[in-house]
Amino acid sequence: MSPQIEQLRTYHQQSKRVLDALASNQGNSAAILNQLQNGERLESIATRLEGSSAASTARNSPYNNPPRTTGTIPSTTNRFDGNRSPSIIESQHEDPSIQSHIEAARHFGQRVILGDETISEDPLSHHGPTLTDESWTTVTSDGELVEHLLALYFCWEYPIFATVSKEHFMEDFRKGSLRYCSPMLVNALLALACRFSDRPGTRVSPGDSTTAGNAFFAEASRLFNAEQDHYSLTTIQALGVMSIREASCGRISTSSFLSAQSIRLAVEMGLHIDVAAHDGDDEADKTERAVREATFWGALSLNEMLSLCTGTLPHLSQRIALPKKPSIIKHVEDALWIPYTDDGLPMDQHFDQPSNIRSVYKIFCELAEIVHDTLYTLYSPGHEVSSGALLGLYNRYIHWYDTIPEDLRLGHNFTPAVLFAHLFYHTATLLLFQPFINLRFNKSAVIPREVCYQAADAITRIVKSYSAMYTLRRTPSFAPYFVLVSTIIHLVAVKNNHLTDEMTKNVLQGIADLEEMAKCHGFALRAIEAIKHLSRRWRVNLSPQNTGDEVLSDMSRDLSHLTLGLPDQFSLDLSVLETLQSIQPVLSSQDPPLFSPFPMQGLPHIAPQTELEEKGFQVLSPK
Repeated sequence: MSPQIEQLRTYHQQSKRVLDALASNQGNSAAILNQLQNGERLESIATRLEGSSAASTARNSPYNNPPRTTGTIPSTTNRFDGNRSPSIIESQHEDPSIQSHIEAARHFGQRVILGDETISEDPLSHHGPTLTDESWTTVTSDGELVEHLLALYFCWEYPIFATVSKEHFMEDFRKGSLRYCSPMLVNALLALACRFSDRPGTRVSPGDSTTAGNAFFAEASRLFNAEQDHYSLTTIQALGVMSIREASCGRISTSSFLSAQSIRLAVEMGLHIDVAAHDGDDEADKTERAVREATFWGALSLNEMLSLCTGTLPHLSQRIALPKKPSIIKHVEDALWIPYTDDGLPMDQHFDQPSNIRSVYKIFCELAEIVHDTLYTLYSPGHEVSSGALLGLYNRYIHWYDTIPEDLRLGHNFTPAVLFAHLFYHTATLLLFQPFINLRFNKSAVIPREVCYQAADAITRIVKSYSAMYTLRRTPSFAPYFVLVSTIIHLVAVKNNHLTDEMTKNVLQGIADLEEMAKCHGFALRAIEAIKHLSRRWRVNLSPQNTGDEVLSDMSRDLSHLTLGLPDQFSLDLSVLETLQSIQPVLSSQDPPLFSPFPMQGLPHIAPQTELEEKGFQVLSPK
């Protein structure tokens, strides 16, 4: 860990110790406030508090003894919440000296997340970028808001499906260079980051969270349409970011279109070609290769994710040669990750941890390669899926999971990106077998329906842990998609097992999770409506009295504005195709024995029911 980061960590610990003492309303709080007003150094005040009971509690916190239990996520009763205790919130607005320390803590968070090569000897001083931030966007002249939103993006979304190389982007952002930064890219990132903020300035209509980021997104779209030449790294990167934002909003068709444009431009520019053998070894060439690799792999993994969710083939040929994955750089791996919110304050110290950004990105890329082969196995026209092909893919997923670096296993690292990687894995295995839950394999003990049940349970557990640590107000864009597919499988379990309380509770928990995610992800509202629709269609009673949890309240809002009136792969009531929604085995040789909860999603190609045994399948008997 660099000396600068250690300096910032020490300052953060001292700040939190003093703020906690002020918030505790103990007898010495007035004295501490007086010392701050008289200009006494924070370090000396914190040192005097070392012997107090508050300091003793801090020394015994989980931060100083972080859990290292393999295979489990550390449990915590301290829910990470952007809303501080009332005493702190009130004091920061009432007293200028406290406000100055709150602002210093916000700058601390931004500097750790965004990086700042000009860190001052005085941790309270912060001079921002060399160039004014408003030069990158016409939407706002508030440079502090721009850096705040970038910190939110790099804290909660990056490096998931990221086309951007953070280090090179931030360097050029601060220099005012257009090499790896552009107004279109900055506006796209700000549009995506607005979902993590409740500031009125992030919304077109201050009281409507669904308008968060709309102005930045409109500006990014305008800049794209005004471009005469789209063949640039920053344009490809911006399209990927815009695609992620539209997926979060629930506009899956627009998201898929933008992702397709991003990966097509990447291939047309030759980013998939390994240029290492042709370029030199100077720093400029190494930097260019690093950004090209990050751009291509981000565009590829995003396109694979969207194709997996919608049941379609990716926008890459089946046998395309792929470049090497981005290199793992130790100082980037060791960079500190801290939770950052509108308050700017890292709330609980035991959540601070190494970011492992490059390692996480690498395992995303590896998983995307397996997903690529999965999609061509399932959805290639004229190719009938066999049980052997499915089991081969399943073994590859298991091998991927077994070979995850130790530092990225649950219990060792629990950044949002690491938790998301585990969610992605369980979702991929679930969607591999979901179409086949009415079938079993002739020569294997693996049962598709049971694998789906296990994956859904794992997703529910990880989301629960994420919620306990960070809240679901700050989740990566595809998290509600994962909750939707797992909750649908829980609903299948309820239907097939005749409504047990535990299974029903899982469905209701999924709905509750989506309700919380809906504060920043419009798709979560569509997901809730989908679950309600399927429960009615399958005659599953999800009334709140089953568990005493009133999670089905207030979900009657009109969702038509989320789909723009156009059907997509998550559209619901298309009666001509509703026969695909049977979750019990169909026994007629004319009916497909496959399962799809959404009529417009793709289905694998399999042999007619009369020839299933030749492909290694049997139809499950109805319960």
